Amino acid sequence: MSASVTTGTAVLGAVFALAAAFVARRAFLIATTLKAMSWMPILSRRLSRWVKARHCDENELVSADGAPAFWIERRREGLDHLAATLRSQHAQSIAWGTAIRGSFADLRFTDASRVPFPFAQVTRAKFNLCSVVTASNGPYLRTLDGHWTLDVSGSYGFNVAGFDRYKAWMERGLKRVEELGPVLGPLHPIVAENIDLLKRVSQQDDVSFHMSGTEAVMAAVRTARFNTRRRLIVCFSGAYHGWWDGVQPGLGSERMLDDCLTLNDMSPASLAVIRRRAREIAGVLVNPVQSFHPNSPPPNDAVLVTSAVRKAQTSSDGYAGWLQQLREVCTASDVPLIFDEVYSGFRLGPGGAQKYFAVHADMVVYGKTVAGGFPIGVVCGKSALMRRLDPEHPMRMAYVVGTFSAHPAVMAAMNEFLRWALDPSTATLYRGANRTCTEWVKSTNECLADASLPIRVANLATIWTVVFTEPSRYNWLLQYYLRAERITLSWVGTGRCLASLDFSDDDYKTMRERLIAAARKMKNDGWWLTAAQFPERDTRMRMALLKDAAAALVPRPVQTFYAAVMKRKDDDHHASHNNPVNQYLHLVSSSVFLFCYATVWMDLTRAMVLGLAALFVRQFGHAVLEPACHDEEKLLLGYTTRDKTLIVLGYLLIPLAVMMQAHEWGLAVFFASIDRVAVQWFRWTAFVVLLRVAYLTWKHNVHIAMIWFVKLVTDPVTDIVAYFPRRPARA
Repeated sequence: MSASVTTGTAVLGAVFALAAAFVARRAFLIATTLKAMSWMPILSRRLSRWVKARHCDENELVSADGAPAFWIERRREGLDHLAATLRSQHAQSIAWGTAIRGSFADLRFTDASRVPFPFAQVTRAKFNLCSVVTASNGPYLRTLDGHWTLDVSGSYGFNVAGFDRYKAWMERGLKRVEELGPVLGPLHPIVAENIDLLKRVSQQDDVSFHMSGTEAVMAAVRTARFNTRRRLIVCFSGAYHGWWDGVQPGLGSERMLDDCLTLNDMSPASLAVIRRRAREIAGVLVNPVQSFHPNSPPPNDAVLVTSAVRKAQTSSDGYAGWLQQLREVCTASDVPLIFDEVYSGFRLGPGGAQKYFAVHADMVVYGKTVAGGFPIGVVCGKSALMRRLDPEHPMRMAYVVGTFSAHPAVMAAMNEFLRWALDPSTATLYRGANRTCTEWVKSTNECLADASLPIRVANLATIWTVVFTEPSRYNWLLQYYLRAERITLSWVGTGRCLASLDFSDDDYKTMRERLIAAARKMKNDGWWLTAAQFPERDTRMRMALLKDAAAALVPRPVQTFYAAVMKRKDDDHHASHNNPVNQYLHLVSSSVFLFCYATVWMDLTRAMVLGLAALFVRQFGHAVLEPACHDEEKLLLGYTTRDKTLIVLGYLLIPLAVMMQAHEWGLAVFFASIDRVAVQWFRWTAFVVLLRVAYLTWKHNVHIAMIWFVKLVTDPVTDIVAYFPRRPARA
């Protein structure tokens, strides 16, 4: 019997030990993961449900940072002039866009995503721009209105080589397959050469074709999961991998993800998570363009609420070291490393980011430019990761197909591009273009500094961005000044600009001149005020941002209630708080009231004595120092000066009544009974306030009564803000 008991105890102990070890391991993994996780995607999704729409009018736009009236008027004039310039330059394009906007969801989305959302509606009404072009010549585009503009949008990253090259490749490609036409299913012989060329570029074993970068990312993730038999994909904070919701943990998708883990970029803690959870991870997905702005989303002007939002790395050396560490950890942990080179492939150089950073991935995704002008998505990878069939289980498959995945015209233009990309002279062309863009950035920054303009430019190869060196709420306006200088931008604005390989020295010079001209006009119009021009700039801006945040997060009824309370406070100030001495007396009494609020539940007697003293000081200011204002006070919800005098008289009668009950008189009796007096004072205060609330409810409604009550309770706080000596208020 004892042996069986001992055995049972041992078994239970072993089970308990195993359970404890399992729980401890899970707790450790959770703690390790939480340390490395990026919380921004989760927080941004939460905020998207709470933040309410708010639309500023033009007056609110020009005064959003609290600038003085002189600058507000200058901004208004500048805005009108800018709008008139853009309307004259783009009259036909604006009319064309207006005609289709109601039926074209794509245009409505980009319109709403150009500027911070509180300013979107007023900006759209003011400018109502639509980029409509009819021809290209080098890096220049001809608008519907007949003007030639310098294109720095790069067609969303597609235009690497220059539009004229793509036109030639497309024309030659179509000529090569014109006898076949749009036959799908059977493959054109040119596909074989493309596969060979792509294997040489990517240094991979296998290739598959798709119709867009997003679709190629989907294919890479699906086949990685299929071949590793793992479900978790790791991506990094801020990285964009297309619009598929499977790798979009933040804004833009509302599907909850439990199979995509977003970690912090360039973080040792993230490497630790990959090591610890390797058996769960099907692949680590990296967008190498993040080297330009680690842990930040693609730099869109719509998020430029302050200058600090946008940053850019001036060197990619640190990120190169990070990618090498990531490669080592993935290799040691047997986790596939996937490079999303839809943007960076053939942008940084013929070998893409793999060659640029000297890191070899297990799978590489290409898109945009690689089809020589046509839509494309390509996945290149190790054979073990590219299989779509399980040889041991014939019913198990990764279903990845596409109707247009090897379209003859696309394949022919791709062949033209790949032959050009792999020509030895092309590598020299890339090196020269990257060097020229870097030199342009350096010289442009020198000119910007000499002109005392609060912007700088930074680049990664021929990708460049505008960064802002001084606080401002209006940096997003620069895109419109640039358009007025005939520079074409994508809808993300100044955050992601591109120079193609056909940019000449004259084109770079023109780009610099137009950038400086736009920035100079924007500064002259008062949108970038210096600390000397606007000494309270930073403080006012912070307060305005907090106010905007509250307006977006706080429910509309609460905002309306708050506005009503503040309106009553302002009316009260103008009616009976004009005398400067009275304002300072209110400052003193309000400070005492706040102390009483904090101590009333701990020391009622002290709180009531000090509170009444402060009240008497307050009423002295009204009765003696203020001009006759009884007629104005009758219009307000609160007590008039005469009412307040009667209330004060009630406070004076209470100690007399207590002494009368004691049949004794004198200061000694008063101090001996001060605790009883304080209790009666407190009751009198509650009675007077509640009586007023009941009266206002009867005469008006509960809403009005609550406005008065909240105003009364919070008056000490707003009085201190209004009458603090650094900026004494005037009616």
